[in-house]
Amino acid sequence: MTNNKLRKDKEKEFYMQHIETFKAIGIAEPFFTIKTAFFKKGKYGRQVQFFDSELKKGEDIYIEFYENIQDVSGKVVNIVPMSEDRQLVKLKYNPYFDEEYDFQETIDNAGKADRKYIVPVNEMVVVLSSGQEISYALYEKRKEEAALEIPQLQKSLGLFPDFDTEYLKPATVAEIELSHKDPLVTEMTLQDFAAIIWKKPVSNKQWLNDLIKTL
Repeated sequence: MTNNKLRKDKEKEFYMQHIETFKAIGIAEPFFTIKTAFFKKGKYGRQVQFFDSELKKGEDIYIEFYENIQDVSGKVVNIVPMSEDRQLVKLKYNPYFDEEYDFQETIDNAGKADRKYIVPVNEMVVVLSSGQEISYALYEKRKEEAALEIPQLQKSLGLFPDFDTEYLKPATVAEIELSHKDPLVTEMTLQDFAAIIWKKPVSNKQWLNDLIKTL
């Protein structure tokens, strides 16, 4: 399969990923394409290359970013989404693109000049599945916040902690002795567990509430 055919096939496949979003937006025939988002020396953040013919259409351009998978010889053997969330991005039509975007001019074999424009990803907007648009900067911020929350969530949803090592401190031994009974983990209720996790005296066991207050 040639690179051009692979790219066209993948573009159709990627487009189908966003059908429901386009329905939410209310666009029957969007100008959709796939692009690579790369880092360029002297530029801040990722950049995307657009052909002169694409920007001259006078339409918003909907994009999903992709990455090339190459074999040991450097041949492109597959095209995959750049991110797991398969986010749809939009470059709003800018009638002043020729003045505002940097470009490189090339000459083809027929002697025809063509321009390739470089557009920062941060100038685009992210289109959510609901059709709502947010800035790319806000999208990245939300991703960072979500990434920070995941370890905390995994910790809270993990297996029961080692109560002997994590929650029993020297002061709690006296409390347990006063109860004249060494409580078993099997006797712990969900309310007891919530009290321990939240570190709040909401248990029905007074000795446990008193114990939490000493933490």
